[in-house]
Amino acid sequence: MNQSGFNNESIRLLAKIYTWRKKLIIVTVIAAIVSIVVSFLISPQYKATAVVFPSRTFSVSKLLIEQNQGAQEDYMDLGDEDDAEKLLQILNSSEIRTRIAEKYDLWTNWDIEKNTVYSQHYLKLKWDDMVSFKRTNFVSIRIDVYDYVANRSADIANSIVAFADSVKFRMTKEVAKQALTITENEYNSTISRINILEDSLQAIKELGVLDNKSEIEAYSKSMAKAIEKGNESAQKKLQEKLDILKKYGTAYDAVYADLKKYRLKYPIIKNKYDEAIVNYNNPMPSKFIVDKAIGNEKKAKPLRTLIVIISSISAFLIALLYLLFVDRLALIKNNVNQYLNSQNK
Repeated sequence: MNQSGFNNESIRLLAKIYTWRKKLIIVTVIAAIVSIVVSFLISPQYKATAVVFPSRTFSVSKLLIEQNQGAQEDYMDLGDEDDAEKLLQILNSSEIRTRIAEKYDLWTNWDIEKNTVYSQHYLKLKWDDMVSFKRTNFVSIRIDVYDYVANRSADIANSIVAFADSVKFRMTKEVAKQALTITENEYNSTISRINILEDSLQAIKELGVLDNKSEIEAYSKSMAKAIEKGNESAQKKLQEKLDILKKYGTAYDAVYADLKKYRLKYPIIKNKYDEAIVNYNNPMPSKFIVDKAIGNEKKAKPLRTLIVIISSISAFLIALLYLLFVDRLALIKNNVNQYLNSQNK
């Protein structure tokens, strides 16, 4: 279509709009009035916003207890993108949604049937409409909450932030508890084994073996001197000592070597046990709060002016399309009738 044809079409369209102006004005005015009425029937919603930064994900014991060499992470650092994604997963968890619903009775306040098969489904749909989580360009997370009461929207937003930590604590505590149980059992087992080996070693010492290797060397040298001097009394006494070493020396060496191994193991397992206790009893928060949500008495929804404008424009365009369709249909019918009349002649 050339420029001239396009201009002609535009002129014809404007001419038709002028011809139908009364109908179009009536439809637009009616739509505006209806949209105004409907907008006042819609319950107003109030918006509250909280902003948080994710914290770094780390083991408390490794950062606060261990003397790590080299570059060490700082628990005061803000989290990165991965930490933000992890926090978003926690914020979107069904556990937080359900706990908020129970705490603020969203079933009643948001008009959701509670004790039905699809209650959680409808809660999620309403939740997605009223609550949103968005990661910003600064790797912070913005939490927007809408509610029909201004202060309640702020309370919900702040509770979501608080529950994020409790959900993380619950997850990490389950793992930390297992780690604590394992290390505690190993720690107690190590202490028990050391005590048993020390008692066994003491029993062997009471039998006359104080240090198998050094005693063998000493008694062997003394025996050689006694033989050289022909001292039978000394030889007899030394032989008794050597017989005792021969009988219990191997057991002494085995127990002593085992005890040495467990004594070397003890500080390692004790350190691990201390770490497990710290990790279990002292979880770190999952975020830094930048802005707490504050109740805003100015309603955020509905935007009545926008509703009226969109409804009016939509009604105008639909009415225009309908009139164009009717006009085109009438033209087609007229052409068909003319064709049929020409054929009859």
